[in-house]
Amino acid sequence: MRLLAVLACLLCSLQALAGVLRGRVTDNGGEPLPYATVYIEGTTMGATANGDGFYELLLQNGSYNVVCQYVGYRSASHRVAMSANETYSYNFVLQAEALDMKEVVVRATDEDPAYRVIRQAIKKRQDHLDEVRTFQSSIYFKGVVRSRKMPAKFMGQNLRSEELAVDSVGRGVLYLTEEEADYYTDGKREKTLIHAVRESGDKNGVGFSSFPPVISFYENNVPIMGRTSRGFISPISDNALHYYKYKLMGDFTDHGKHIYKIRVARKRPFEPCFNGTIYISENDWAIHSLDMMLVKEAGLDMIDTLNLSQVYIPGSNDNWVIKSQVMYFTIKFMVFDVTATGVALYNNQKVNEPIADTIFAGRATSVYDKNATKKDSAIWEQRPIPLQPDEHRDFIVKDSISRIVQSPQWRDSVRRRENKIKPFQLALVGQTFYGKEYKHSWSVNSLLLGLGADNILNYNIVEGFNVAPHVTAIHKLDSSRTLVTEGAVRYGFSNRHFNGIGRVYYVSRDRTWLNRWWLAGVDGGRYVFQYNPVNPVIPVFNTWRALTFRQNDLKIYERWEASAYLRRNYGNGLQWMLKASWQHRLPMYNTTTYSFFEGSNDGFGPNTPYTPHVAVAPWAEHSASLIYAMISWKPGYTYTVYPDYKVANGSRWPQFTLAYRKGIPNLLNSKTDFDFWRFSVRDDLNLRLLGMLKYHFIVGGFLNDRWVSLPDLIHLQSTRGIGYAAPYMTSFQFAPYYFFSNAASTYGEAHVEYHLNGLLSNKIPLLRQARFYLLAGGNAWYSDPSHYYTEAFVGIDNIGWKLARFLRVDFVQSWDSYGGRNSGFRFGINMKAITVSKTNLTESEW
Repeated sequence: MRLLAVLACLLCSLQALAGVLRGRVTDNGGEPLPYATVYIEGTTMGATANGDGFYELLLQNGSYNVVCQYVGYRSASHRVAMSANETYSYNFVLQAEALDMKEVVVRATDEDPAYRVIRQAIKKRQDHLDEVRTFQSSIYFKGVVRSRKMPAKFMGQNLRSEELAVDSVGRGVLYLTEEEADYYTDGKREKTLIHAVRESGDKNGVGFSSFPPVISFYENNVPIMGRTSRGFISPISDNALHYYKYKLMGDFTDHGKHIYKIRVARKRPFEPCFNGTIYISENDWAIHSLDMMLVKEAGLDMIDTLNLSQVYIPGSNDNWVIKSQVMYFTIKFMVFDVTATGVALYNNQKVNEPIADTIFAGRATSVYDKNATKKDSAIWEQRPIPLQPDEHRDFIVKDSISRIVQSPQWRDSVRRRENKIKPFQLALVGQTFYGKEYKHSWSVNSLLLGLGADNILNYNIVEGFNVAPHVTAIHKLDSSRTLVTEGAVRYGFSNRHFNGIGRVYYVSRDRTWLNRWWLAGVDGGRYVFQYNPVNPVIPVFNTWRALTFRQNDLKIYERWEASAYLRRNYGNGLQWMLKASWQHRLPMYNTTTYSFFEGSNDGFGPNTPYTPHVAVAPWAEHSASLIYAMISWKPGYTYTVYPDYKVANGSRWPQFTLAYRKGIPNLLNSKTDFDFWRFSVRDDLNLRLLGMLKYHFIVGGFLNDRWVSLPDLIHLQSTRGIGYAAPYMTSFQFAPYYFFSNAASTYGEAHVEYHLNGLLSNKIPLLRQARFYLLAGGNAWYSDPSHYYTEAFVGIDNIGWKLARFLRVDFVQSWDSYGGRNSGFRFGINMKAITVSKTNLTESEW
């Protein structure tokens, strides 16, 4: 610790002896050149101008040749001699490139001279990619999100709150962060060490754990939005000549090298390609700098336009190394107009120098210093990119506002506003009410239109109209321990049955590893359940169909239950669950045929499911003692280590899950006697430009089926009627709810989807303008040649407008072993959050 203190003092002393070179970078008309690069000639050390063209460069005592560079302008240099604590001002005025055009006799059939240069760059692409075996650099990053237009209110919510600090028309800085880090890569592994971070309005804000990567146009596919994106075709990719057209704008000399300026444009609209300018160095055919742009037509979903600018400077081994990278986004959605800028400045770059093995030790890809968010404000006075006036003001204003909004009085006033009953919210999704300091909360389910469990008001032909309020109380014992109490009651006005059930569970989360937790709980009471434990029939849809079309799909029974369960998630891709339960199951029968319209009762069949293809035990009142065990593993997790905790980033590996259920006979008068197992593998494969391939494969069966009751059978998950699609990748779109229920000793199940993500649809009029994407796939269940069900589908997803693109429509054709054929359209919501909320339901949820 003493050594660290001495080193810190020494560093501060050296900085105190340094001078500052500051000024502004403009063109010859006086217009600022935002994010121009300023660096010391012969080194990779330098700074970047801010959005107004102002720069500051910290220099130790000595004489330096300082170079200023900007894409599209001729570099300029200035000799300066610095003394300790001196501030020296110099304004760079850059001239637009004076481009030379060699006289060439061009015939109508000749191609532009740019193609010769591009062909040479394509030939050298892989060499330049391979020659960088390791790369390390210090990084200063600044990210800013600004609003150019924002309404005062939207859907009844006040948007111009004190926390945002925007002006009367909605202009202002919405988010601002700056960070200092070191970055390392050996081509296969990456590591970011974040030494300091400052986030406007949040003293504990951690900014970005991984900055926008150095985007390499030497890659055939350029993943602008990260490695999980589809990516875009590089203008010097192996197949670039099929997608781009080029025009030589001229050539010039920079740092003794001959540079070609080439305009790049995509040949056809709606291709995943850039427009812009690329500068290629002669002889080595390397990228000197570039300025590229993507628009909606190129396949951007979340944003309207993206500008990317990169500046390279000569490195130590006569190669070009990146000096700065600027990304600028624009997003317009309804009445909102937002821009975002991310500026990364690279210093002390090292190419192909050894990196210590300890850097890549462990599975962490980003690691924060323990005091990264607590650094003294003086460190930011040496930032290499000066703040713009609105950024400087934002830090001051939001830091002051933060102290106010974190005060108990302010938090309590917000809590009281949130606790006011909101009828629209209560009807759609339910509402949550909070206690003091948000230590306690109470939630109630939706009144009419919820898409998950029962609403408060429902209808089916067994209970008739029924009320089913469900209340959840969450009590935070401390920052890592929570006690949750749930209670549900239900009364049917036709069958006059009253049911009630409760659940209590305790959750303990690891304070230093946020994804790591364990849970223990108990259930008890009597309630109404669907025979299929994943609850495939959505109550709100069944209510509507029963009252308007006289179609009732909901098949339910009552049961008494006493359960105990334990669940553990290790935060590293491994989790398991154990559950033991005793159930007393009671049949229920239809008690009403009421609907809004008179008609036949054909749709109002018996409440007991029809299962013609399995010899099931007669459905009658009985008891069941059950145990359930599950273990799931997704290997290959990586992590981000924040100053106070660790978080899993995820993995590119598939998820493997093994589950086992057993019915124990004679225990507490139990009749059930079976053993069932199930193993699944699931993953999403990013095929980059070719799209996304999703698969979910399942095998399983009954090891013994001596006494299997209706709720214990293998049920195909489906959601029939009104065209609403069942949860994707786990369900069947046209399978009858219980027709294929079985107790097979061995079965297989497969769900496969291929999302083209713009491939092919960018050739189809209307689809490409709307940016709707094609998909295809199939679902299959197989036990033996006489018992199977299959369906294939083609569809369109990404349906919507601007940011709201979550709708999907499929045409589905099904076949089965009993000669059944079905076809039709299914409409769904392709949102992962909704899918997870449905498919994660267990048989004890209500």
